[in-house]
Amino acid sequence: NFNRMASVLQTREATLKEVSEKEQHVIRALAMLAEMMGFITSEIKIESILQTFLEMTRSLLKSEHSGIFIFEGEVKELKLFKTTIKGEALVSLECAKAMLMGPLGEAIKTSSVLRMNELTAELPLDHPPVKNFIALPLFSSNNKMSALLITINKSGGFTPDDEDTLFSFAFQAFQSLVLHEEIARLAVTDGLTGLYNHRAFQEKLSEETNRAERYFKTFSLIMLDIDHFKSFNDIYGHQTGDLALKEISKIIRNELRTVDFPARYGGEEFILILPETAVDGALIVAERIRRAVAEHQFMSQSGERLLLTVSIGVACYPDDATLKEDLIKKADHALYFAKDRGRNTVCTYQETIAGIIKEIPEE
Repeated sequence: NFNRMASVLQTREATLKEVSEKEQHVIRALAMLAEMMGFITSEIKIESILQTFLEMTRSLLKSEHSGIFIFEGEVKELKLFKTTIKGEALVSLECAKAMLMGPLGEAIKTSSVLRMNELTAELPLDHPPVKNFIALPLFSSNNKMSALLITINKSGGFTPDDEDTLFSFAFQAFQSLVLHEEIARLAVTDGLTGLYNHRAFQEKLSEETNRAERYFKTFSLIMLDIDHFKSFNDIYGHQTGDLALKEISKIIRNELRTVDFPARYGGEEFILILPETAVDGALIVAERIRRAVAEHQFMSQSGERLLLTVSIGVACYPDDATLKEDLIKKADHALYFAKDRGRNTVCTYQETIAGIIKEIPEE
């Protein structure tokens, strides 16, 4: 009887200890969630929010590293990847896509948690060794965004309780994070075209000018304007005009790199920042955009096929100007010359100077 009673007491003690540990995990997760919520509401930059989210995730499960893949839309297009692992090669989208080729990709496709406590080779060669990991799919309430949260290398491996703890913390935090991202994007995005708005462009140009000055870099500014767009709107209506603006925005995005910054500058004007691009490279991009627009068939509401062209001006830092206001003026001046040449053409600021010197040497 004594042995039986001792055995029962030991079992109850073990059960109570297990329940207590679970409660401690829940309390810790809730405390960190509250801290995370406070940080989301006080911080503006999404980069800082994501980094804090990953650090908290890593700390919560006492793992070595964590990372997050962020997807957009129903097709789950990979838009962003962040990790606590250092190294430029390991935070690129190319590296992230390579990581998703294996079981991680299946986890996001099947919307199921993946927990592996064994060595995996499903990662790029230069990635640190992975002994174990949890991959947790996350979804926004409106299904516009989704994510795959991973945490790797925990001493002793991950348990089902770790899955519960991670979900308790990450699900609600991700909902708030998505809301913040949506708001942040709306604040810097033009509602019609989806490109960056004028305010975001001014902020980015200031950053790029400061960076170029500090590190002796070059960059180019491309300003483009749709030819005879007022007449186009008057003839075919503003709805057709809005559709044309959207299509030209898509053409612009298709011709740019991921590091380039396209913005809607005004009604029918667009402006593009091309980091670390000299005037020759900017000319190639500008000409590709001009040709793509000229060859594109726009449609009226009645189904009539329409044509549009754009005139483009190019200016370069530091060759043409070193102050951001002057650089915009120079790009605008080049655009004016492109219009003066008969439209549907590309002109650099240096060409405008050469033209003046040739025609009026005393100028």
